[in-house]
Amino acid sequence: MHQQKPSPGRKDAGALLVMWLICLPLAWFFGHLIKDIPIRAAVVVAAGLDWAGERGTTTITRSELVSEGGGRGGSHRTTYCFGDFTPAGQLPPRRDIRVHVEGPCEAGRVVPSRLVAGDPANWIDGTEQDQVYAGAGWVSAMFLGVFMGAFLLLVGGIPIVCAVLFPVMFLRNLYDRVRRNR
Repeated sequence: MHQQKPSPGRKDAGALLVMWLICLPLAWFFGHLIKDIPIRAAVVVAAGLDWAGERGTTTITRSELVSEGGGRGGSHRTTYCFGDFTPAGQLPPRRDIRVHVEGPCEAGRVVPSRLVAGDPANWIDGTEQDQVYAGAGWVSAMFLGVFMGAFLLLVGGIPIVCAVLFPVMFLRNLYDRVRRNR
C-alpha cells in the first residue's frame, strides 16, 4: 500500500513562529556583538597596518602614565601617548588624541598615522574619543577579533541562521498548506 507522507499542520507553523520569536532577539544581540568586537577590531588592525582610517600625520605632544585594569586581576601602569593629528587634506588638526605608536613617545616626534573615529554606539568600548594608529596597537586587536569573532560566530551564528531560516520555513509551510487545500 502507498502511505502518504505526513504533511505539516498548524502545530508546525505555530512552533516555527514561537521559535522564530525566541531566535530574533538573540540574533539581534549576537549580531550587535559581532559588529562591536571583531568588526571594530578589524578596523583597528587595518589602521595599524596603514590600510584603513583617515590618513595623516601625528605630532606627539605628551605622554601620560595611566593605570589599566583593576578588579580582581589587579591593575598595571602603562604609558599612553597623546598627540595632534593633522589630516592629509585641508581639514583642521584634531588635538590631544591617543596615539598608538611604535617606538618612543617623545614630544615633537612626527609620525605618519591613521585616524579611527570613536564609536559611542559600541557596547564594548563605546567612546566618542578618536584614536590614532601609527604602526602599533593592532596586534591585540587582531587576537581579540579572531578569537572573539570565531566564538561569537559559533555561539551567535545559530540564532542568526534561525532568525533568517524560520520565516522561510514558515512561508514554505503556509505555501504547502494552500497548495494542499486546492
